[in-house]
Amino acid sequence: MRKKINIFDVAIFFLNIVDRDSGSTITPLKLQKILYYAQGYYLAMYDKPLFKEDFQAWAHGPANPEIYEKYRVYGCNAIGAPDINTIPEFESNIVDFLYDIWATFGIYDGKYLEELTHKETPWINARKGYQPGDVCHVVITKNSMKEFFKTKLNEY
Repeated sequence: MRKKINIFDVAIFFLNIVDRDSGSTITPLKLQKILYYAQGYYLAMYDKPLFKEDFQAWAHGPANPEIYEKYRVYGCNAIGAPDINTIPEFESNIVDFLYDIWATFGIYDGKYLEELTHKETPWINARKGYQPGDVCHVVITKNSMKEFFKTKLNEY
């Protein structure tokens, strides 16, 4: 039986495909947003989560606390390439999906992706009653993500 995918597996995948030789980078902020978009579009397309972990409506956009803790040491700096021995293996349809997410969102920096999430209803609704900059640990529900990203898919 196939091992369940977790958010750390997907993070390692994205960290591995960054084309550092051409000058591309990925910061913790960008990683959080790429993971969020991967989860959102996967929910919309397959009606199930890519991974079980949740995102919270933090001031700088959707964030997963465990990913934050793991990569916080990098601050605003680029995260280095992962150890080649830690790269997870996924089924080919998931690999294709993750490459599509990277091709769509990996071209942007973390600040642009943050601004994008600030215009989207899952984050906006989860932060209702909070001021900009306020600490907020409200979970962005998978259902709100699924419904929002389904409408985005229908626009394309």
